[in-house]
This record gives sequence, structure tokens and C-alpha cells, in this order.
Amino acid sequence: MQTTTGSLFTNRIYLFLLTTVLFMHLASYFVIPILPVFLETVRGLSISQIGLLLGANSIAYQAGSLLGGVLSDRLGRRNVMVIGSLIQAAAMLGYSSIGGYVALVTISTVNGIGVGLLAPTLKAKIADVVSSELRTSAFSWRGIAANAGIAIAGVTVTFLALSANSRLFVYAAVVFGVLSALTFFLIPNDRCVGDDCHRMPLTEYRQIFKHRSFLYYCLISLLIWALYAQFALVIPLRGSYVLGSATSIGLIWTINSVVVVLFQGLISRFLLERVNPYIALAAGTFMLGLGLFSLGWAFNFITLSASAILFIIGEMLFLPVIDSLVGHFAKPEWLGAYFGLSNMVAGIGGAIGNSAGGAMLDAFGGVGSRAPWVAYGMTTLIVTGVLGLYAYYAMGRYNPPQPDRQPLTLTRKEKAK
Repeated sequence: MQTTTGSLFTNRIYLFLLTTVLFMHLASYFVIPILPVFLETVRGLSISQIGLLLGANSIAYQAGSLLGGVLSDRLGRRNVMVIGSLIQAAAMLGYSSIGGYVALVTISTVNGIGVGLLAPTLKAKIADVVSSELRTSAFSWRGIAANAGIAIAGVTVTFLALSANSRLFVYAAVVFGVLSALTFFLIPNDRCVGDDCHRMPLTEYRQIFKHRSFLYYCLISLLIWALYAQFALVIPLRGSYVLGSATSIGLIWTINSVVVVLFQGLISRFLLERVNPYIALAAGTFMLGLGLFSLGWAFNFITLSASAILFIIGEMLFLPVIDSLVGHFAKPEWLGAYFGLSNMVAGIGGAIGNSAGGAMLDAFGGVGSRAPWVAYGMTTLIVTGVLGLYAYYAMGRYNPPQPDRQPLTLTRKEKAK
């Protein structure tokens, strides 16, 4: 593990990408912990409207991810990352100054496109600059950097007592703007130009949809993302209900982030690198659902934080693995497209999860009722059972990536070669 970590941290581009991840999450989590409360109390939206608005964000995230994956292979990772950051900066300014449900849905859609352009491109860039055997460790450290940014954001929001304050969106816009400038000047231009540039024809990307193993994996990951999306919707609303204020909710994200920073490396070293990744996905999904279920019985800040920690343990188990497996399936020349499609699936899952979660909370009596939390628990058991069956099927088909290992092929014709 020391060799792995050392080799990663001598890679200057990878270190800058980690810094980018940190600031990207710093900006995002100025907003995410208070967004549902801001929309409810300041903009006057119902819980169902908030769920639909977040669903629109996820749908746009799908389109942005698919577009960003293809564009990053053709225009260069750096250029797409810069564009994505600028779009998010514009969306944050829109949240801070514009009201009205239709306008807010439009802003949420724009923000989703920006996230969709940035996130898969950044992941593809990480996969570009590290070797295949180091990717699980690389994505684990990406999770640590992300949660360091979340922790800083949570402390800042709480310290400044900026509950549901529009100034937070302005601060986020500034961070995204600075991030786009730094990316432009500090990441080498990786756009393919000249006679030696052999871009894949757009029609060839259809081959990805013939890669059955990857498509099965996408369907399974959709279920995980639908469950994962619930946290950003329900924890601010449940926390505001239990605590009577949204001021301290950011601290829950801070606590979770500190847990990730302290324990993600240990989990990766002693668990994720030693067990089949599909088992890690199933175990992580169970912990996500357990955290959501236990929120229904949280009655103060400590129990809310405990439920959130259960959820974040699930995130630490599944998130590095789900990204690493995409790199395992992908062909190198289509790496951005694979991450784009994977992030599109995450967006579909998020849209389904947010829309269904908002409707369920309204239908089952809101965050003060026990019924929706029981429903989360039952859903978790079903999804975990499906993942367990998939893990049983897939375990014998997975070969851990080795140095210089050839990627999985897509067609019988390629296998014959």
C-alpha cells in the first residue's frame, strides 16, 4: 500500500485533479445541505416540487454526462472540465437571484448539465493518468479529497450561520469560476490535433451498447444510485424537522466527511482490495439503506449524525468500486464515453430516486411520519437481494486488473482477433 500511495502522490496531474475534486465539492456543499430547505422556506416550494426539481437536475446530469464523455474524448478533458465549471458557476448565480418554480427548474437543469460535463470527464482524466492496478486506490483518494471539501464547506456554513442564505450560492459560483481558470492554466491541453490524431467516428460509440456485461452492470448500478440520491433530499428536511433549524445540518456532512477522510484509506486497504468488488457493492448498498431507515428514529443531532455515518459507510464501500469497475470494463480510446454513460446511469437513478422519494414523503405523511422510513428499509432489503444475486453471478467473471492487462473486448469479432 505504501508503494501504491507513493506512486500516486508523485503524479503531479493526479495531485491537481485531487485538488480540483476538493474545491468542486467545497463549492457544491456550500449549497447541497441547505438547498431543499432554501427551496421550501425561501422559494416556497412543496416537497413534491423540490423532488421534481432535483429530478430535473438528475435528468440534465444524464444528458450532460453522455455529452461530456464523448466530448472529452474528442475535444480534450481539460476543455470540457473548464466548460462544466463555468456552467455550474452560472447556475449558482441563478439560484441566488431568481425565483419562480419554472425558472428554478431551468436553473437546476443548467446545473445538472454542468455537473454532467465535469464529473465523468474528471474521472476519465484520473483513469488516464494512473495505471489500471492503481485505480481503486486512486478513486479511494478521490473520495477522501471530496469529503475533505465537504467537511470544510460544512464547518464554514455552520460557523457563519448561513442557514438557507442566498449568499452561499454566490460563494459557490466564485469557487467554480476560480476552479475553471486554474484548470485551464494548470492542466495540459490534451486535445487530439494533427495528422496523428485518430478520433473514433461517432457511429462507433454504438459498440458500447453491445457490451453486455457493462450494460448489466449499468442496470445494477442504477438501483444503487436511486437509493444513494435519497440522502441529499431527506437529511436536510428530516434534520430541519428534528432540530427546528437548518443551521447545524452542514455539520452532519462535516462529520461524515471526517469519517471518510479518516477511514476510507483503511477500508480500501484492508477490505476493498481483498474482497470481490461485487460483494462490496451489495454490502455498501445495504448500509446506505440502513442509514436511511434509521433516520426515521433519529430524535436529536447525535442520532441524526449516527444515521448519516451508517449511510457514509455504505458510500465508502461502493463509491470507489463503482468507478474502478467502469475503468475495468472500458476500452482506452472510449474511456470518456464509458464514464459518460456510467454517469448518465447515475443521473437516471438520481432522477428516479429524487422524484420517487419526494412523492413518497408527501404520500406517507412527510418527514415526521415513520411510514416513509419503513418503506426505505423494505426497499433496501429488495435492492440488496437483487445485488446479492448479481454478485453471485458476476463473482466468477471478474478478474482484477493487472499491469498491462488488456481491457475487455466488445464484440466476437474483436475477440477473434
